[in-house]
Amino acid sequence: MKKLVSFSIALIIVTSAFTGIAQRYGNVPKVAASNPCSDFHRKACLRSPDEGFSYNGQSRSGLFSKGQQSTVKAVFYKGMDYHISVCTEDEVQAQFIIKDARTGEVLYDNSTDNNTQEIQISNVSTRNVNILVVLPGGEGEKEKGKKDMVKGQEGVCAGIMVEHRRSDKTGF
Repeated sequence: MKKLVSFSIALIIVTSAFTGIAQRYGNVPKVAASNPCSDFHRKACLRSPDEGFSYNGQSRSGLFSKGQQSTVKAVFYKGMDYHISVCTEDEVQAQFIIKDARTGEVLYDNSTDNNTQEIQISNVSTRNVNILVVLPGGEGEKEKGKKDMVKGQEGVCAGIMVEHRRSDKTGF
């Protein structure tokens, strides 16, 4: 057992050393550098102007190609207000659609709301939702932006910022 543990530790050290050397000389892409957009939503997306909203861990960012779409699965809890904003590096107006995950019902579509890039909603019952984000464009458009070191594709950073707070109590 001691030999197995010693061998495992030695293997980890040797692998780390070779990976570091390979990354230094450009032979292996750095995993951290493979997503240059990892915290983009924290820097670029609009925060709620209203007091009391807190950052929600369901926020996400990523490297997108023009025309690409992605879905974020989230849970909206009863008695909570949510501020959701979408942002892109090149300030393209992204489309986002919020659907009930169980029924598929469209709860919100910004294409029917002047392509606004942020909304504030109150939730009356806990529900799972899918937030679909679509970047316009695609084939035939010249893409500019960062290069994904793993896939070798060019693209732009896009993010979705989710904030939450307790809803104001109404009634008696």
